Amino acid sequence: MRKYGFVALLLLAVWSIAGCGSGGGGHAGMDMSESMMDPVQVDLSWTPEQAKVGNQVTIEVNVTQKDKPVDKADEVMIEISKEGDSSSHEKVAAQNAGGGKYTLDKTFDQAGTYSITSHVTVGPQHTMPTKKLTVTE
Repeated sequence: MRKYGFVALLLLAVWSIAGCGSGGGGHAGMDMSESMMDPVQVDLSWTPEQAKVGNQVTIEVNVTQKDKPVDKADEVMIEISKEGDSSSHEKVAAQNAGGGKYTLDKTFDQAGTYSITSHVTVGPQHTMPTKKLTVTE
């Protein structure tokens, strides 16, 4: 019986040493490069600043990481909802304009205050800044 215990202990030791020598450092397949850990910065704005009913507004999302433009964000969506009107809600993909800039042209048909949220995903990071836009007659 003692012989089997010694053999089992020896096999366990060999297996443990072999596992430690596999070289992956325990993170094989996990691409956690340094750039992925730097926070994504998002600046949400629109032009013209004074929006009017029936006039086109260009909503702009500028995405940077380490002070460099992010041209290949995984997703940039713009969510628009009118305050006080739950039926007025949309979420639309922004167009990549290059240089870390993503845009959406929108014409508002009603005056009011709108909540504009940009949903930006870059790798494992997701950020969603929100601003209020007042549309006048």
